[in-house]
Amino acid sequence: MQILKKSVKLALEKTALKLFAARGYDNTTMAEIAAAAGISTGNIYRYHANKEELLYAVIPASFVELCLQTIKSKVALVRGMNSQQVAGSKELRLGNEMLMKFVLTHRHKILVLMRECSGTRLAGFRDIVRQKIMESVHEHLASLSESSPGRRNEPDQLLLATVYDNLINASTSILDADTTEKHRKAALEKLLDYHLKGMAAIC
Repeated sequence: MQILKKSVKLALEKTALKLFAARGYDNTTMAEIAAAAGISTGNIYRYHANKEELLYAVIPASFVELCLQTIKSKVALVRGMNSQQVAGSKELRLGNEMLMKFVLTHRHKILVLMRECSGTRLAGFRDIVRQKIMESVHEHLASLSESSPGRRNEPDQLLLATVYDNLINASTSILDADTTEKHRKAALEKLLDYHLKGMAAIC
C-alpha cells in the first residue's frame, strides 16, 4: 500500500488554490491541477475524492466565517458616525488597514470565493457578502436616524445594491490584477476612500 505524503498533499492544495483563483473553480479540472502539481491524474484522487472536497480543503468553512465576520466588524466601526466623524476617525482608519491586510494576505482564497463555486456550499458567497454589508449599513443609518431625527431618508435599496455590487466588482478586479502587492494596496485604499465619499453624498 502506497503511503500518502504530506508534502504532496500540501503542494497539491497550494496548486489548486492558485488555479481556482486564476481560472475560477468552475473552469478548473482535477486533471489540470494534477498536471500543474506534477502528479498523475489518477494519483490526485488518492488525496481528495473529488474537486469539491479539494475546494473545502483549501477554503474551509472557518475561513468563510472569518471573512464575513471581518467585513461585518469593519462596517460596524462607522455605526453612529456622521460623514465628518467618519472622515476623521482614527479607529476607522486602523480598521481599514486591518481589513486591507486581511484581504491582501488571503487574496487567492477571496478571489476563489468571489468567482463563484457552482454546485458547492460556497456558491453565492458574493451575494452573501453584499447582503451582510447592506444589513450593517442599514444598522448604521438607523443609528444616525436615532441621533439625528431630522436627517434625510435612507437611500434607495436598488441604489445601495448597485453601489456595493460595484465596490465588490472593483475590489475583485484589483485583487486579480497582475501587479505588486504595494500597487494593489494603494489601489484598494483609493477605491475605499472614493466609496466612503460617495456614500456620504447619498446618505
